[in-house]
Amino acid sequence: MTARYHLLTRLVPYLRPYWPLLALGGLLALVVSGSEAFIAWLVKPAMDDIFLKRDVTMLRLIPLVLLATYVIKGAGRFGQSYLMASVGERVIARIRGELYAHIQSMPLSFFASLHSAELMTRVVTDVNRLARLSSTVLVMAVRHVGTIVALIVVMFLREWVLALIAIAVFPVVGLAVRIIGRKLYKINRRAQQKIAELNVVLQESFTGTKIVKAFGRERLEQERFDQVNDRLLALALKDRRVDEMAEPIMEVLGALAIMGALWYGGYRVISGALTPGEFFSFTAAVILLYGPVRQLSRMANTVQQSIASVERVFEILDTPPAIVDAPDAHALAGFTDAIVFEGAGFRYPESETWALQDISLTVRKGELVAFVGMSGAGKTTLMELLPRFHDVTAGRITL
Repeated sequence: MTARYHLLTRLVPYLRPYWPLLALGGLLALVVSGSEAFIAWLVKPAMDDIFLKRDVTMLRLIPLVLLATYVIKGAGRFGQSYLMASVGERVIARIRGELYAHIQSMPLSFFASLHSAELMTRVVTDVNRLARLSSTVLVMAVRHVGTIVALIVVMFLREWVLALIAIAVFPVVGLAVRIIGRKLYKINRRAQQKIAELNVVLQESFTGTKIVKAFGRERLEQERFDQVNDRLLALALKDRRVDEMAEPIMEVLGALAIMGALWYGGYRVISGALTPGEFFSFTAAVILLYGPVRQLSRMANTVQQSIASVERVFEILDTPPAIVDAPDAHALAGFTDAIVFEGAGFRYPESETWALQDISLTVRKGELVAFVGMSGAGKTTLMELLPRFHDVTAGRITL
């Protein structure tokens, strides 16, 4: 779990250039949170002063204050959501650009180990999931955490025993979210692999349309597609089942907390220790509280669903290029003399067999040289060493 969440910290350097926008968005999130808590706080004077004391002045004042609070809350929500989402989109655009540039710097052996459709899935689908994670966390987390803290403060100020009863279910909520999140991570890791497999099948089928039709393989290709598609469907349905479990669990736990608060609070009102306004102000805070709690639980699920994509993106970014220039390398003026192979040898990654071994030859400028031999003798590999599609495993090539 810790290792997976460590991946999220790798997004921090991408966020640093936008800290002024993040700070402003955070302040607006606090405005939204404070407005939510203030609405719950207003329930007491509305109940006690208007309905019990029949105060006409408060009757005129409180509705206007309530309207102004909602206007401020709406403006703050819009500003915070837009600022945070814009930062998220900029971060994703930068990561997508870095990922593409990194892939372009990789040697041919890298592309031999990963199908082009798999790479497209990582650049498009996985990065899009990363965008979903970025926007969700930035937009929702600050706002909902602030709202939860503000409402809990209101609850404790109204009646601390009732507040303890209401939040007693929070540890159970955290445990449920953690269990569901683990399941979602495993499911989505496999689902992203299946999406990549599906893209591979599609690309091979579309690029080889003439071959498919020439050999009458339409039915076989359809069966191949259906197999991967059915496995992806099963994973998608499983993901939905697990994800949708969070909502009813939150509702049942919330109902238990409200039931306990209603029982104890009603007793306090009947005994005269609590006014109806204080009790309903507390109840409003509890009702408003469980909305952000539910949203945070779903956000935690979204994080788990997206971490699999984060891993797949950084797997590529963390793969060092197999071919790099020496620190003191300098640009050549041009080809002037000869190409010299000095004991050159090459072996493909993860292969124990040498494709080329101890090749020594000199080709002078202007000479025409032909390489002949059986298929698999290494002619193509030898030519691919010249433009440095691969680096030699042994020896060297000089100009």
